Amino acid sequence: MTSKKLPDIVRLTNISGYEQRCNDIVYCRPQNVIENPNLCVFFGGDVQDFTENMLSHRDNKNYVQWNLENTAKILQHRFLTSHIVVIRPARMEYKTFSCYENFLPCFACGVPDHCPMNFSLKHLETLLINISRKLQTMTDEELKHVEEVSKNGLVDYVDTPKTSDEVPLRTTVNLNDCEVSLLGFSKGCVVLNQFLYEYNYYKNLPGSEDIKILPLIKQMYWLDGGHSGGKNTWITTRSLLETLASMDIQVYVHVSPYQVADDRRPWVKNEEKKFTETLKKIGANIERTLHFSNVPSSLHVHFNILKEF
Repeated sequence: MTSKKLPDIVRLTNISGYEQRCNDIVYCRPQNVIENPNLCVFFGGDVQDFTENMLSHRDNKNYVQWNLENTAKILQHRFLTSHIVVIRPARMEYKTFSCYENFLPCFACGVPDHCPMNFSLKHLETLLINISRKLQTMTDEELKHVEEVSKNGLVDYVDTPKTSDEVPLRTTVNLNDCEVSLLGFSKGCVVLNQFLYEYNYYKNLPGSEDIKILPLIKQMYWLDGGHSGGKNTWITTRSLLETLASMDIQVYVHVSPYQVADDRRPWVKNEEKKFTETLKKIGANIERTLHFSNVPSSLHVHFNILKEF
């Protein structure tokens, strides 16, 4: 007999997106069953990868608690009525640097080279369609295997307390119809920044209604954005920010001294200030929170923003 229930957490590999682009993802079901669940899509930072890859690296094993499966469970606890999709970068350079090349052009180590159009929103939209189809059509044997792989990836994680015994059905999963929250953490914020370029591109383009995900995006979270380049950590181009402000999107900015108080990278602080202040001045729905202001800065503190936002 085929199981109709959604698994709690699964790792799905090589999911097709736009044209020849593919990504691995981790999926978690909603903890609270409601009629119209939302969707949370997360793009992680450098170092964050599948557990086995992090453990095989001399330095990154020290941060294995922030692996992709653990992060998905953290988000499941934070967004109880949402489907969770954690998107793994197309490539991890030196097993460390997240390269989101399926979403935007990148220089070495995943440093962004933003452009007006890279079909990143279309790629995300297609990924969500194919994740839904995969979850609906997998055999019990396939489902059991990927669920075991994902659960084996969890490290010292206390499971989210059950709020209901009801479990969503696989046949009901249509991620491409859900209202969407987009989250970028650290390097993952480059994907959100690329989306801003494409919002602007589509704004006055005939036929942009073909991008069905656009009106479904309701929240965007920039979580301690940063990368190893010397500029473009935050978007400061006024026209792009005006387009964002004109959309029905709630913007959340969460930062820590690890990024915005680093004297070696003063542009991060300056760009974030301009991003936030410009959006406020032009009437965007934006909230900014500074975390850990009295705690010595470290990579561990930086990662902890995932639990604090």
